[in-house]
Amino acid sequence: MKLRWNKMATSSPTEGHFTQVLQCPICLETLRRPKVLPCGHTYCNSCLQSHISSKVINRGTPQGCFPCPVCRADTTLPDNTASVDHWAELFPVNSIVSSLLDVSVETFGEKFCEFCLKWNRETSAKSFCKDCRRFLCTLCKEHHNETLSRISHDVIDLSTDYDTSIRIPSLSTIEKCLKHLNKSIKFFCMDHSSLCCNTCGFLEHRTCGRVIPIDDMVKTFDSKTKSKYLETNIRNIGEHMQGITSKIKENENDIQNDKSSILKEIRSLRAEINAKLQNLEDDLIASLEGNHKAEDLSLHIQASRGQSLISAIGCDLTQLDLVMKHGSDLQKVIMLHNMEKNQNRYFKAISEYQEELKYIKLGLEGNTHLQDLINGLNQFGQITVTRSQTKLPPCPVVTVSEPTVETVSEFSGIPLKDRNAVKVSEFSVRLPDDTSPCYISDVLTLQRAKHIFVDWNNEKIKEYGDNFQLQECMKLQGSPWNACTLRDNKMVVTLPYQKTILVFGIGHKMHIVGEIKTRLQCWGIAVMKDEIVITTGRDEHCILVLDINGSEIRTVRPDNYQSEKLLYPYYAKINRDETSIYISYNNGNKMVAYNTSWNVLFIYTDQDMKVPLGIDTDREGNIFLCGYGSFNVQQISTDGKLIKVLITKKEEMKEPLTIQFYRDMDRFCVTYCNGDVEVYDMSE
Repeated sequence: MKLRWNKMATSSPTEGHFTQVLQCPICLETLRRPKVLPCGHTYCNSCLQSHISSKVINRGTPQGCFPCPVCRADTTLPDNTASVDHWAELFPVNSIVSSLLDVSVETFGEKFCEFCLKWNRETSAKSFCKDCRRFLCTLCKEHHNETLSRISHDVIDLSTDYDTSIRIPSLSTIEKCLKHLNKSIKFFCMDHSSLCCNTCGFLEHRTCGRVIPIDDMVKTFDSKTKSKYLETNIRNIGEHMQGITSKIKENENDIQNDKSSILKEIRSLRAEINAKLQNLEDDLIASLEGNHKAEDLSLHIQASRGQSLISAIGCDLTQLDLVMKHGSDLQKVIMLHNMEKNQNRYFKAISEYQEELKYIKLGLEGNTHLQDLINGLNQFGQITVTRSQTKLPPCPVVTVSEPTVETVSEFSGIPLKDRNAVKVSEFSVRLPDDTSPCYISDVLTLQRAKHIFVDWNNEKIKEYGDNFQLQECMKLQGSPWNACTLRDNKMVVTLPYQKTILVFGIGHKMHIVGEIKTRLQCWGIAVMKDEIVITTGRDEHCILVLDINGSEIRTVRPDNYQSEKLLYPYYAKINRDETSIYISYNNGNKMVAYNTSWNVLFIYTDQDMKVPLGIDTDREGNIFLCGYGSFNVQQISTDGKLIKVLITKKEEMKEPLTIQFYRDMDRFCVTYCNGDVEVYDMSE
């Protein structure tokens, strides 16, 4: 059922918006009993049940899971014990859509009775059945209400001017828990950013440290600001998806053109082959005709010669018979004598004739190359399908709280160890011309609105400015791993496999101003006063200290590095007051703190820290360590004790690579091996 408006009225953008939002993606009619799946897509209850039946019942034993018809996401049942033919009933009603359906009844123009429309009669609707989602005239309403199955339906009078709270009762269902449909939302877990009912709070969040009553959250929640940037985010995502669908349509046109071009090429090839075969056939037939004519003439000449000999023999036999019957004895003697000579001559002529006579047969000897070609030709050609990465603009920046870094407040008095990390934005640094998945092995936050990302896989240095917009991208002759700043507006970047440190100017535009060659591979890099510290990874598992010009000063390796498994040092970090150096050892799942004399201060290890990589420190000296293999970021005290697991991405299976604090701010960003970047505040 589609909403039918007065065709004399002018359609408005709002009307079109309502029609689109209220349309079921399966039946393309106005939604009836709209049920929402966990992925957010909404369908008619009956359409959803039909989809479930086709995907689950008709395929065998139900597994408690089915794909969303739109996004194909696996949908798990709230209750696995329910019968398959009642699965759709288990999902909650989309209260927002239900409210919009209620609003739409009164919002736009004159409505017509839908039963009358089926008989091509436009009768003004006087009522609306909220269960059937149909407009009814007075007569059809009476028939509707007399039907036993519809006797309990909620039918409203369109002429009644009733209150919004009555008109939109379904909004109250927003306050219900999506997991426990009869329970109301009572709490908000700040640790998991999750709305909870009493059951959720008891079962899933009782060990969380920051669970507050929902009423307390409502008092301080700035819904106007939140709505503004969420609307901006969603609009940006929608525009981005429009661009993607445009690219898909372009691709559809391209492959249609490819098809036409290939068909033309196939027909051209066939015509060329036909022409070649026709020429070969014509030549062969001409050869056949020529040979046949020549051999036929030869046989004709031989036959004529034989016929002449037969005639001569016949003539002699006639003469012999005549003489023998009517000639004198003398004539007989002479004739017989001559016949004897002719006999010898005939015998000799026939012998020669037989010797020269050949039996002729015409045949066809095929071209062996052509026969081999025919035997080996099992297809006319092969259609290839080449898939390459679609060149798309970067994904839009998704702001979780404030839209830009610039709006964040400065330091407050609460110690950082007592705060939690709250994500404020996320974005991707994948570019259309990236040929490999992004692997952001390091990031520099040079100022509040400037980031430099080191992309190992794509051999690039990428600079982003305000609102995380790409400013510059430089392709290198090798994969870069780590970077840090130097004085005089410069930075250094390591190329491990080239055993090279590149020196960049990073003023108005990035440019290479020099390079330093190292004895061993150079992975992690940090600068302390006038010394450069590099880690060598698997290349001797040590630390090299260079002067500012690149000359090697010393090699650092703990005496017990083998027994302690201090192997594969990949990242280095110097704290802000330059009193400690932190090195992460990939193989041993450890981080070692050294003083400036390279004495070991402590060795940090934790059962929940696997494959430690990037390191940074905050203004209080607390250490932040990325666990690539444990999908987390840990906060560690200055004496090597675990404060807390600050971020965990185990459910998302996202491996954090490195972390970097912003200058003069309690804010940091974390990079991941899929090209994503997330920005966090140390929130009170």
